[in-house]
Formats: sequence, C-alpha cells, structure tokens
Amino acid sequence: MTLISEVPFQPVGGQPGFDPAQLERFVHRARRRVAVLAYLRGDGRPHQVPIWYTYQAGTFWMSTVTGSPKHRALLRDPRVSLTIQDEAPPYRAVILEGVVELSPLEHADDPTAGVAVRYFGRVAANEYDKLTAELYATSGLTLMALTPTAVRGFDNRKALSKPVHAFVRLRERLPIPRTWL
Repeated sequence: MTLISEVPFQPVGGQPGFDPAQLERFVHRARRRVAVLAYLRGDGRPHQVPIWYTYQAGTFWMSTVTGSPKHRALLRDPRVSLTIQDEAPPYRAVILEGVVELSPLEHADDPTAGVAVRYFGRVAANEYDKLTAELYATSGLTLMALTPTAVRGFDNRKALSKPVHAFVRLRERLPIPRTWL
C-alpha cells in the first residue's frame, strides 16, 4: 500500500507543488470535491466526466453503472487521468494518472458506501438513492480502483503571502465588481 504522498509529485507550470501532508488532506474523503475522470472512448477520442470518489490509503474508489459507455470504455482501455481541484482562489489541483482496476461492486465491502451522503447530505442522498435505485438494481455497479502511478498539480496557496491569500478569499465575497480589485 502506497499513499498518494509517497508517489513522486511533479509541480505543473512552474507553480508551487503540494507538501506530502497537504496533498493527503487535499484529496481526503472528508472533502466534497467533485473530480473529473478522463478516459478514452472506443473510437480513441478523449472523454471526461465529473465523478464522486472516496480516497483510502493510496487508492481512489469510484463506481459506474455496469455496461455503461464509461464501463465499456474502461474495459477496453483502463488508463485514466483523475483531476481534483479547488473551485475557489487561489486554486489548487491534483492530476492523478494510472490504470483503474474494475470489479463487481459487492455491497458488503463497498469503499464507496455513503458517497451520496457525503456529497449531498442525508436528505438529498435519500432522494438521489430513490432516483438511481432501479437503474443500479437492474444494471448493477462496477467498482473502479485507481492507485496512481503519477501525481502532478499545484498549490497556489503557497504562492501568496497570508495577507494576499486572505484578500483573494475576501474579494470573492465583496459586493463590488471583482475587476475593480
């Protein structure tokens, strides 16, 4: 078992990289960052989809409907890229590359259990579960496990002084046009 922070990290575009402990916290399952999974379609064109994930001890766990276009594409070519990013300034992102391992999702030992509650909260997760129950029962789910072989990204929080970082965060909430600041 290799933690993500033990995989060599490469900063992107001359921006500051993550410290190992910060990297682990950034991708940890307590956060609600939606990731973007990139893979190759059957005809070789790249494709991206937003996806929920959980992270445990160096592995990113996701699921997909069995027989879906994503599932079929990953059966043909399991190479993927997974991007996890902040949506607020000063921006941070991690880009993970590797090969996903696919297996039938067994509910007794599901590392993605509770992911809807994590992203939606209990009330909305109940509605989401009702919406997807028939499809999941009919088609089944496939578990995707990604243990990254390459990790790139940037942590722009390290590029700014604490006062400027605070200002950038505050700027988003001010009731004046941001172009003025």
